[in-house]
Amino acid sequence: MVAGLGVAVAAGVIAIRDYVNEPPIVLSTDSAVDANPPDPLDASRMERVAPVAIRYDELRIDDEIISVGLDDDGELEVPDETEVGWWKFGSAPGLPGATVMAAHVSWNHTAGPFHQLGNAEIGDRLEVDSGDGYTRTYQIVERTMYGKSELPAERIWRTTGPETLVLITCGGDFNPNIGRYRHNIVVYAIPVAERLTDDPSDVTLDDDEEDDDDVSASGSSGTAPA
Repeated sequence: MVAGLGVAVAAGVIAIRDYVNEPPIVLSTDSAVDANPPDPLDASRMERVAPVAIRYDELRIDDEIISVGLDDDGELEVPDETEVGWWKFGSAPGLPGATVMAAHVSWNHTAGPFHQLGNAEIGDRLEVDSGDGYTRTYQIVERTMYGKSELPAERIWRTTGPETLVLITCGGDFNPNIGRYRHNIVVYAIPVAERLTDDPSDVTLDDDEEDDDDVSASGSSGTAPA
């Protein structure tokens, strides 16, 4: 399951005495001694506008997006074979952190929206429409595969740091005993342009906004979605 982050705050006081020997005034300094203050650029503290559609021409992806949370097993909910799910407790397009989307590779003997995600190529571009009237273009920088219980939490479930789009589906070997795949295919993409959805002209982002996060996927773990 997605791990929660706790912040430990140490208690403290400051005694202030004036020059006429008045009794000390004691002030609480809980916020001043917080060893891990909240990140001001944390998407979980910002207004998030849900994405509504995704297009990836090379893989014939052109689907609507719906908001999803966790299912009864503590795993990321994944819609049926007609829609892509956006993890509503993570980040959103245009904000810091990872915007996570998941969809089936197949469902009910039907190809799912991310059926071809394993064929994503570095350098490919895709578009995401948001409810704020903007279309953002992302460029793929990595495609990898993890075991179901090995998704790197610090890379996928984060709401701070460089903006990244994360696409997840099932892949690898199929386990007929439980009717599920043993792995997840994960694609990482970074923002490169944005425009008003009704305006075909792109606005290219600054170079310093295009840097991918450098977190290594090795040795990390997280909750596998579908």
